[in-house]
Amino acid sequence: MTQRPDNSSTNSSTSTNDTGNGLGNANGIDTDSLKKEIKQELLKREIMMGLDNSDEIDLFELGKVMLRRWRIVFVMPIIVGLLAVVFSLMMPNYYKSEACIFVHSKGGGAMSSLLSSLPLGGMLGGLGGSGGSAEYLMAYLKSRTSSDQIITRFGIATSPLVLGDPLPVDLKYDDLVKAVGNMVTVSKDKDGLITVAVETKSATFSAEVAETYLAFLENFSKGPAKEKRVFVQVQLDKVKTELETAEITFKTFQDKNKLFAIDEQAKGLIEKSVKLEASKFESQISLKMQESLLKSSGNVPELVKLEAQKVSEEARQAGLEKAISEVNLRLDAVPQLTLEFTHLMRNLKVKEKVFEMLTEQLELAKISEAEEGSNFEVIDHARPAERKSKPKRSLIVILSGLTAGMLGVFLAFFLEFLEK
Repeated sequence: MTQRPDNSSTNSSTSTNDTGNGLGNANGIDTDSLKKEIKQELLKREIMMGLDNSDEIDLFELGKVMLRRWRIVFVMPIIVGLLAVVFSLMMPNYYKSEACIFVHSKGGGAMSSLLSSLPLGGMLGGLGGSGGSAEYLMAYLKSRTSSDQIITRFGIATSPLVLGDPLPVDLKYDDLVKAVGNMVTVSKDKDGLITVAVETKSATFSAEVAETYLAFLENFSKGPAKEKRVFVQVQLDKVKTELETAEITFKTFQDKNKLFAIDEQAKGLIEKSVKLEASKFESQISLKMQESLLKSSGNVPELVKLEAQKVSEEARQAGLEKAISEVNLRLDAVPQLTLEFTHLMRNLKVKEKVFEMLTEQLELAKISEAEEGSNFEVIDHARPAERKSKPKRSLIVILSGLTAGMLGVFLAFFLEFLEK
């Protein structure tokens, strides 16, 4: 007998779902969306709990790893520290000596104005002014010229204090210059204080080298002014001898010819000729001085200035020679005896004028030299250091031990990772 399916239960279930959906829809709640949101929230919580569990560090496990690898973690830093102690004790001590100078700003004061207003004064007072600047002095201290002087003065080529013991084989001169550069440090702060620091294996030697740099710097800063003073002194000595000869010649002529005066016209020509000849001599001295300074000066702005002054003096000298020729033509018209007397008198007057001018310039050159030498002031002289500057043995040992300890811990965990 065939049984009919019981559709009553199915219909009942369907009616129930319809009733539920009807109620859900009636209340405005989407049950499917709500289920999805609940599932997503539960998934997020599971993920976060997993992350929290993975981020936790088991200190007990870390300690067990370090104990298992105790030779690497603890013994290796001790061994490295002991080796660092031995190595640092074998290193030689170095001593640093410092000398400090303060560079004055040079603004061209009253003395510079006075020098510029006098014959040749522009060169005596103006040249070399920039040579006293801090940058210019530092350039000299760092230059190969100063290194060459130190090498020669202290015999660096055979000095174990600088090159070490035993001395290097096949040593080149450039190696000596480099060695000097390594032991000397020149620095300047914002206030213009220049510090010369010398570091060698001997405290006394370091102080001597630093003081020698100061002596070289003083001679260098006075170089242009000193050269000008010496130049004027040589010219003055030469003119002094010529003046004495001119006086004797003129006196002899007067005694022989009983001629002691000339007419006013000739006298006026002589005075004019004396002024022109003195100006010509002044121009010649100026040119010679500029040529000498052009050869020795290393300051580019001053070289340009000197070259311009040289061209100006050459043009001035050409004009003076033309004026002197015109006066000489007028003097040739006087009688022979008077002409000879006039020439001797003019020569004497010229020598007297030039001697007076050079005497004045010599004094100004001395003042200029003294002024130029005061461009910087020694604040601290170098003295032998009482304590070494390096090596820092305690720092070497501490850093070596710490580095070895960190490396040991990393190596221990790395080996543990490889074994797992």
